Amino acid sequence: MIGIPLSVEALISDVKTGEIGIPEIQRDYVWRRTQIAKLLDSMYRGFPTGQILLWDTSLAVEMRTFRADLAPNKKPDFRPKIVLDGQQRLTSLARVLNPDSAKSERILFNVLSGVFEPYSPRNAADPRWIDATEVLTGQASELDILERLEDQGVVGHGDRAGRNAINERLKRLAAIRNYKFPIEIVKEDDLEIVTEIFIRANSGGTRLREAELALAKLAWKLPGTVVNGFEALQDICVERGFDIDTRFLMRALIVVTTRQSRFRDLKAFWARPAGDIERGWQRTAAGLRSTLDFVEGNVGVPGSNLLPSQFTLFPLIAVFADRDHLTGEEEKSLRRWFLRANAFSRYVGSPETTLDQDLRALGNQSDNVTALLGKYYEDIRGNDHVTPNDLVRAGTNSPFFPLAFLAATSREAADWFTGIKIRRQNVNEDQNIEYHHIFPKKLLNARGVDRYLRDEIANLAFLGQKANKKILAREPADYLAEIAEHAPGRLESQSVPMDRSLWQLDRLDDFLAARRTLLASAMNGLLAG
Repeated sequence: MIGIPLSVEALISDVKTGEIGIPEIQRDYVWRRTQIAKLLDSMYRGFPTGQILLWDTSLAVEMRTFRADLAPNKKPDFRPKIVLDGQQRLTSLARVLNPDSAKSERILFNVLSGVFEPYSPRNAADPRWIDATEVLTGQASELDILERLEDQGVVGHGDRAGRNAINERLKRLAAIRNYKFPIEIVKEDDLEIVTEIFIRANSGGTRLREAELALAKLAWKLPGTVVNGFEALQDICVERGFDIDTRFLMRALIVVTTRQSRFRDLKAFWARPAGDIERGWQRTAAGLRSTLDFVEGNVGVPGSNLLPSQFTLFPLIAVFADRDHLTGEEEKSLRRWFLRANAFSRYVGSPETTLDQDLRALGNQSDNVTALLGKYYEDIRGNDHVTPNDLVRAGTNSPFFPLAFLAATSREAADWFTGIKIRRQNVNEDQNIEYHHIFPKKLLNARGVDRYLRDEIANLAFLGQKANKKILAREPADYLAEIAEHAPGRLESQSVPMDRSLWQLDRLDDFLAARRTLLASAMNGLLAG
């Protein structure tokens, strides 16, 4: 099973020519730039960075593309070696060594300290930091870099010791191209055995979650589903503002087909014929699409940024996977449940346990939609009323922040200057929505106001980008008075107290108290709708 150690250059060359490929069972590329910098640092220092595990098989395996913009040029019948462990490292190196790619990664290297860091404009403007790709790809030799550093004053022309020290670091950087990874090759056509090897090999590093292991099994059971079905639906969701990943989709499939949410005991699920699982996936995909329509159209939530918990989507997916119609009472009940479940953090603590209880309340065919809200009321015992005290020091991370947005849009809130209705995204970029500090941040910072008060929901309003820039650091008594003169309803729709004495800087505490009361009332009106 042991192969010949291969250098970075040889491995990336094999990736480019398609001799090494990524199977569908692998998760997508997830490494952060800091992890890439850390990998380069370990290689620079000659530290071990783990083996590369490849799979040599005669089976036809569904593949996914390398997330490095490499264009393999291979024969149609060519079967590559398949990466079971090492995808994140290989993709990272391919991105660093492929500077012309749209997916390239820039990692900077400090010639004086030998430190690697992800690209930042601040460091890039400092001549001590060079682009590691320049050296790694041979775009610039050590001599070229040294001459440039001398011209920029990083090292003196007569400083032989300093020049030699930098030259040594640059040689070590260039030597990363020749860094050799231990290679192990698995020759096995039994998919159960290969899956077990894959799971064990990926138990370290960026740890696989149970959902990802289930995804690997799904890739064997239904080839093409993860790469084609899952990723195509992900793209649709992202376009609509919902950041849905493959783990979420796998859990949604489990919810729809097994009426529970856990991945640990799925023997009966995997024992089903592939056709049953495929039909379950089609129902899940249809349920998710209808759920996004409902969440956007009926509730008013425009995307993941205003969704405190994605777990609240699963009961809706189950309902719309089972049902192609809802009564008026069922629609109203489902909308009330969704608003309350998010505002009052229903799935904080033990989300899987709570979700399983909610799925049981719905019934096997989601024929008891109104019971979902009943189960919620049973659990919280009627304590779902927003009070002004709930909003004290509650900021943008509070589950009440999305409720403030929804309360504003439900009251036809408009930009304070243009009158254009508030929504997540407008055609004119100047009208894209931002939250604005009613008592401007700059003025409050100058007064030493606690940031929790400064950034509290009661000091935030929703405005277009252009309007936000127009206000900048003007005193609220000044600009709010202008708005009140020509369109007072625009302030009232966002629960701004109209007592002008509260708009003075020294009345911040009183303003916040008054607006908390107005916001709580608006939120409760929304919840009761």
